[in-house]
Amino acid sequence: MKVSYVLLAVLAIGCGGGGGDNGYTTSPNPTPNPGGSGATGSATVSITASSDSYGYSTFSFAPSTVTITKGGTVTWNNDAGVAHNVTFMTSGSPTNIGNFSSGSNSRTFDTAGTYEYHCTNHAGMAGTVKVQ
Repeated sequence: MKVSYVLLAVLAIGCGGGGGDNGYTTSPNPTPNPGGSGATGSATVSITASSDSYGYSTFSFAPSTVTITKGGTVTWNNDAGVAHNVTFMTSGSPTNIGNFSSGSNSRTFDTAGTYEYHCTNHAGMAGTVKVQ
């Protein structure tokens, strides 16, 4: 019997004592901190090249998701030496970026939303721009 009372006492202490205000509040839908959104006025996406386990070239946008503020600019840098493009799949997106094998291209996003894009030359090469 003593073990049961000790166990209950430990559980009660660990859970905040079994009643009263413990100083913590919970909210089912916490409000995000606007200052902590991580969004900036501009972002840079690199086009990267690597090899898979079979030695085939694989390409990606890095990072695959960027978050910017409304009116911000995203710049895509291609140092891979292979032709890539940025083709948007979301209505209201900026103009697509045609094939380019070096250098950089930028687009400005004036409307809040989520803009998905991909490279039509390489299956699976995709990214997202989130505009707040």
